[in-house]
Amino acid sequence: MKNGVPAYRRTGVPASVALALLCAVTSLASAQETSLTIYQDGRVMVRRTLPVAVPRGASTASVDLGGRGADPTSLVALDEGVEIRGVRVSGATGLNGSLRRALGRDVEFLLFGDSVRFVRGTVLSLDPPAFRVMGRVVYEMPGRPAFPDSLVQLAPRAEVTLEAVRPVRNLRVAYQAQGMSWRAGYTLVAPASGAGRAMMTGAALIENPGALTIGGAELQLLAGDVRRAARPAAYAERRADSGVTMAVMRAAPPTEEAVGEAHVYTLPGTVDLVPGESRTVALFAQAAPQVERSFAIRASYGGHLQQWRGPEQDIHAEVTYLVRRPAGTPFGDVPLPAGVVRVLVPDSAGRVQLLGEVPIPHTPGGRELKLATGTAFDITGQRVQTAFEQPGRRHVVVAYRVQIQNAKSDSATVQVYDEFPGRWEVLSITLPSERLSSSSVRFAVPVPPGGEATLEYQVRIRW
Repeated sequence: MKNGVPAYRRTGVPASVALALLCAVTSLASAQETSLTIYQDGRVMVRRTLPVAVPRGASTASVDLGGRGADPTSLVALDEGVEIRGVRVSGATGLNGSLRRALGRDVEFLLFGDSVRFVRGTVLSLDPPAFRVMGRVVYEMPGRPAFPDSLVQLAPRAEVTLEAVRPVRNLRVAYQAQGMSWRAGYTLVAPASGAGRAMMTGAALIENPGALTIGGAELQLLAGDVRRAARPAAYAERRADSGVTMAVMRAAPPTEEAVGEAHVYTLPGTVDLVPGESRTVALFAQAAPQVERSFAIRASYGGHLQQWRGPEQDIHAEVTYLVRRPAGTPFGDVPLPAGVVRVLVPDSAGRVQLLGEVPIPHTPGGRELKLATGTAFDITGQRVQTAFEQPGRRHVVVAYRVQIQNAKSDSATVQVYDEFPGRWEVLSITLPSERLSSSSVRFAVPVPPGGEATLEYQVRIRW
């Protein structure tokens, strides 16, 4: 419309014709409506508007469900008043499928020699293979069969029996399929000092090894714990040649919303699902969270209720990066699907080095990430039981010494953790402690650069 005048009036097109064109365009657009929700375990929920006119009453329609991964038992019509009464799937594709459809019929066979020529023959049987050529029966194909289009089927098709209380222009259906999956991966570039601003990205890798071929689809990724039944025995995933796999990166991250007890990420635009192709899409805009590195030594022996006769323990401190994600911030409010976080740290020349790969569970917004990347090369400790007394039958007093060495050029604070059974109390200690729970305690031990620190404590335990 321009200056209040409809386009059809300005161009001289009659209103009835313009309305018909508009209906045709609207019908075509609706016929191309396709959306898929991909689950991390290989399931796919498919919703499609098929260009199939459904008459009133009983009818049969031939539809393409996108490949061998579709489960026909899950097919359901989404239009009110339309019911699917039955589905017959014809999965015979390729050469064998065309030969089956050609039983009892004449086909041409391509012969190669000094010149290319055809010979006509009748397909008599496939088991055993038998063909009548020039009035005689041969038990192998006389040449390469060449089929007319009517005998060719490159993808499985479904014959759907429908019952409709009124006609509909297009058939809207939903069904479950198998064969596509996705997984999340994250990269955290932490500062060399171990604390400060970091850089973090997240991406989803969508894999289609070859079970589905669907064009013009809107994609959604579902993250969450969704119960599933056993995989149907008839489904066999066909993996495409890895040589044809490629990655496509999208600039815009998907939109996210909670659906029930799961989270769904909707990718922008539409894509054509090609067998053997993988796609990578950013899950959120690049973030700059605050991170802190910590070192920890934990008790690793059997218990405190007996005398420890073994040698002292030689322990390397655990390394953990804490990623702050306060609620109310853009990155803090982002729910993170389960995946693997790769922790990178730059060296003195700025070259990033991989220092750990850490799996994380589904993490809601506002929850921090604790990434245990391994053990420290230069921070070690020795732990030994220095005293053990048993004043009563259900009463012991134990003492320990933990010596920590720091070969780094920076100072470090090492958190020493211990756990005790029953009722316990710390009788003496050389450094402050923090009771974390009814069974655990933490000691903070500052260690100078290139130096050593000693922690000693005595505990009474009753049970």
